Amino acid sequence: MALSACNAVVNPSFESGVLFPWRASAVNVATVSNAASAYSGEYYLELQTAIDNGGNTISQSLENLKRGTKYDFSAEIQVPYAGAEYCFISVYMGRNATKGHIATKEVTDFGKWVSVTGSYTPRRSEDRLNILAACDFPDNSVTGRVYIDDVLFAPSGSCGSN
Repeated sequence: MALSACNAVVNPSFESGVLFPWRASAVNVATVSNAASAYSGEYYLELQTAIDNGGNTISQSLENLKRGTKYDFSAEIQVPYAGAEYCFISVYMGRNATKGHIATKEVTDFGKWVSVTGSYTPRRSEDRLNILAACDFPDNSVTGRVYIDDVLFAPSGSCGSN
């Protein structure tokens, strides 16, 4: 997938090989990797979920957003192996997952890349994009892994693509 030329996300495919400017909700839960097949390019993000079937989040501050303009969001997600009942992806802006809701997806198709899509109309010119991943395991002491690649947040229909 060619990412939009006016994507507000910096390092959307993790091709820099480092996490910056993304931030993780906990230490050592987010790793940029090229150990498996990325959705596109060489790299992807590997996000570890938390024990007790909890989630971890990666986030990035987005700048120069056009208030009142509808933005499209998309990301490619893979849960690399079975073992969880399902994994859950939630995407939202700001601090409130309800008011800033962009997308949710329950992933049960293990080992395959799936798209998470949604849209959002910013109320501020700067806001924080959050991607939360959690997996539900029968044994709640287990953690899972979710791969993330090709994150897009761009104005609807008004940008060309690379």
